[in-house]
Amino acid sequence: MSQRSAVKKVVLVIAGATFTCAILSLGLAFWAWMSYGKHVYTGSLFATTFFFFTAAVVLYEMSRPRQTLPETTATETVAALAADKR
Repeated sequence: MSQRSAVKKVVLVIAGATFTCAILSLGLAFWAWMSYGKHVYTGSLFATTFFFFTAAVVLYEMSRPRQTLPETTATETVAALAADKR
């Protein structure tokens, strides 16, 4: 398995910080829901939580190291594509 590069490690740290923001905004959203009820603040905080969570998922996926592909020659690739067309 390949290692993460320095940039991908930074992105992984940012993903962790973004996930932490998602947890904090979720707690704040539940607090606003219990305090204010169905108010515009509550909906906005839940939308913010959704944004932070999805951003954390995307950043985590971007930080993952690439999978190594098996080496093939151009002739094998062309032969495989020709066999698929039949």
